[in-house]
Amino acid sequence: MKSRLAKSRILEFLGRDMGEVHPIQNLKEVLPDLAIFGGMIRDLTLGGTESFRSDIDLVSTASAEEILHFIGGYSPVRNRFGGFRFFFLGRPYDIWSLHDTWAVREGYVQASSIEDLSKTTFFTVDAALFNVRSELFYAPDFCRKSIEGRMLDINLIYNPFPQKMAMKAVDLSIRKRLKMSYRLCEFVLSNGVFEGRNTFYFECLLSHVKNSVGRDFEFSKQLTLDFSVQD
Repeated sequence: MKSRLAKSRILEFLGRDMGEVHPIQNLKEVLPDLAIFGGMIRDLTLGGTESFRSDIDLVSTASAEEILHFIGGYSPVRNRFGGFRFFFLGRPYDIWSLHDTWAVREGYVQASSIEDLSKTTFFTVDAALFNVRSELFYAPDFCRKSIEGRMLDINLIYNPFPQKMAMKAVDLSIRKRLKMSYRLCEFVLSNGVFEGRNTFYFECLLSHVKNSVGRDFEFSKQLTLDFSVQD
């Protein structure tokens, strides 16, 4: 994924409803290093602007107190991950101080700049970010390779919700037609819950791990998921 193409897709998506009163337009002027990351960047880099319909994740190097001060007009509430959630035009936004993100707060990642956010994600394809004010797209090499190769792999294995991450890996591999690294296959089998759902996927994955040691897994059969995973 070229930076120019990624930036173009992000700006195209934001341009749909980002007028002067849009919170991102306002917040980028007052919150240092305001960046978009997570599901929005992943989906736009893997597909087109029509592929993203979920919440938007924001992070700033500002303190939580500073963030709360500037988003107060949007009626924010604390989310369960240590940040704040607010809504604009019906779309949810989650925003954190960099130092309140889970991996940094728990000491798994040392963060001194907004780019260090790329070290905190569970999936390698989630490690890109877009600095809203400078309009710079940042993705470390491992993230670019994962996006270009359409490969799901583990970036930071420590996560407070391993079961959710396992089932999200299944969801993404099917919806986005992504390959899965052998390491992630083992993680999914150890932490996923397949009882009564996606049993064929589980059987294929189990067979792959047993018979194709060390090799990436690609699931070609399209299934209808009977569960949902939030970004």
